[in-house]
Amino acid sequence: MPWSPSSASWARNNLKKYYPLFAGAFFFVLGGTVLGFSLIYGLTDWFSFNPAQIGSFMALGQVAFFLGCTLYHKLGSHVHPIKTFSVSSALVFIAALLLSLVRFQYVTYAAYWMIMLSTGFFWPPVTAWFTGGLDNLELNRTLSVYNRSWMAANIIGPLIAGNLYRWNSGAPLILANLSYLMVCVCIAVVRHQQKPKVALPLKPGTGEAGPTPIEEEKPEIIRELDKKLDSYRYRAWVGVFGSAMFLGALLNIMPLHIRDGLGYSESTAGIILFFRCVASFGSFTILAKFSSWHFKGYWFILVQSSLLVTALLLLIAGNSLPIIAIIVVLFGFFDALSYNNSIFYSGATGKSSKKNMAVQEIIIGSGLASGTAMGGFLYQHFSISGMGLGLILFLSAILTIFIIIARKEKASAPRSSPASS
Repeated sequence: MPWSPSSASWARNNLKKYYPLFAGAFFFVLGGTVLGFSLIYGLTDWFSFNPAQIGSFMALGQVAFFLGCTLYHKLGSHVHPIKTFSVSSALVFIAALLLSLVRFQYVTYAAYWMIMLSTGFFWPPVTAWFTGGLDNLELNRTLSVYNRSWMAANIIGPLIAGNLYRWNSGAPLILANLSYLMVCVCIAVVRHQQKPKVALPLKPGTGEAGPTPIEEEKPEIIRELDKKLDSYRYRAWVGVFGSAMFLGALLNIMPLHIRDGLGYSESTAGIILFFRCVASFGSFTILAKFSSWHFKGYWFILVQSSLLVTALLLLIAGNSLPIIAIIVVLFGFFDALSYNNSIFYSGATGKSSKKNMAVQEIIIGSGLASGTAMGGFLYQHFSISGMGLGLILFLSAILTIFIIIARKEKASAPRSSPASS
């Protein structure tokens, strides 16, 4: 279903207030992407880590992110979002500065884990800040702009990091520090904009529940959708866990395979990952134009099947760089669909937006940690094909669950139900 004139008018009039926050998301991802990409090679060159050790190191970083999201879920939902992501952005900048200035193994551990822990306090309140109180069409449009803003940083991050690392191994860390500093500047702008509006009961951006236009005009539709919303949200979370596992293996192990396994440079690995993010950017752009996939059970099956096919290609890729490039591009496109499912259904109710976003980030962090640790171990002992086989088995299990749920829904739901899949 295409966008209606009223939705387009809402976007023109209301999205501008979130641009400083979206800019902050851009710089946060740029800093994290450059930092993570350079550390994959830095840990090898500075401390002689093998792939399994790198996988473990990155996985522990995701555990720290998991802990940050969990703490926010338990404690942070009672704090104003601006205060939470203001403090977290400052802590990330300080830790990144320490990491770039001191080249000792244990300092690198502590600084990176502090960055990841603080990151867990950044994303849930940021997404909760602008998703609360929006109807489904407004939410879809806003998420598309938001997703493309941080994905733009993912596009250029590996490309810049790969070339900078070839020039000087410390240069990417300087860029990461500058990026995190810009995050602090953007958050300061957000705080300044909100000062005169603190007492105003604005629904968009509060992260709180409130009746949306759809609820006011069509309460019977909303009641019908609410009955099934938990099912859609849980499926989206299971799906994003699987795609996050794939992403963890791809981001943290594939660059090593490209350089140390295939003999190409760091900049080549950066170019390959660049195309992944271009594909994701295109995927988010397409999703902005349609809403026909909302509350459709077959959509989960389609996305999961596509990820499974991509993993099958990884099984046969071996040392072929063209096939690896195709895999990375396909994954970038389908991973964006999976992530968009998760963030859309986490915010679609307008209820418990902060907690839903925290749970989503916890699940993503768990998936990234699992995929990174599993990918590093399997690659170390069974090469790239073993890593592909591990992903195939896990993604197949998720697909089977989605098919079973969809069949049960089709058998039990009335044909006239607008929420049926």
